[in-house]
Amino acid sequence: MKFNDFQKYMVTLHIPYEKYFELIYETKYLLEARLKTGRIFEAQKFFYGCNRRSVVAKAVQWYNQNLKQVLGHPHMKMFIDDPLTEVVYDDGFVCTDLRNKFLDDATIERLLTEANGDLGRGDSGDSSKIQLSSVIRLRKRRKFETVLTDHFIQSSGGTIYYQMADLPQGRGTRFKVRKIKLSSKSLEKAKKEVVRRGLNKFEKFANTKEILQTKSVTDFKAA
Repeated sequence: MKFNDFQKYMVTLHIPYEKYFELIYETKYLLEARLKTGRIFEAQKFFYGCNRRSVVAKAVQWYNQNLKQVLGHPHMKMFIDDPLTEVVYDDGFVCTDLRNKFLDDATIERLLTEANGDLGRGDSGDSSKIQLSSVIRLRKRRKFETVLTDHFIQSSGGTIYYQMADLPQGRGTRFKVRKIKLSSKSLEKAKKEVVRRGLNKFEKFANTKEILQTKSVTDFKAA
């Protein structure tokens, strides 16, 4: 165990009755498994990690190496708790984020309450799909872009973009404005990144104050 893998997470497995005995036949034993209602065996295993995302990755790797051949895809069979309340609904919530997958019932119920109708339980049907999630988006997410300066805008998720004008390709053509995604997380660093990458070298050829004038944009997009 690594030094920073200090947090304990509980993984719960729900195994169909027949599949449990197939595991035994394959000498893949799950100690202390208990038979629950609906002819389902429930087993628990603990993992340690620095956050929930890292633990989900570890648990999926372990499951694929030891159980997938018999049980199939872990969706609807493996559930991981959220002891630190890391799974929180906000403007940047992504259903397919590894941190937000394989949620237990308690976490799903809390998340649905926080989402106030934006989310619902994930599809439990076709287990052959790879991107199945514990929750799905029911309503489209409204995204806002915030204007930081004449040239810089920031998405609702915190990504900063630089708006630059491309030189006209011939007579009679107009300047085109495009957004360049930056890796910087603050406006001060974003300005330095623009200079370092030379993105502002064509500004003197255009009246950028007029061309790059922007306003907040509302963009409807599904997660």
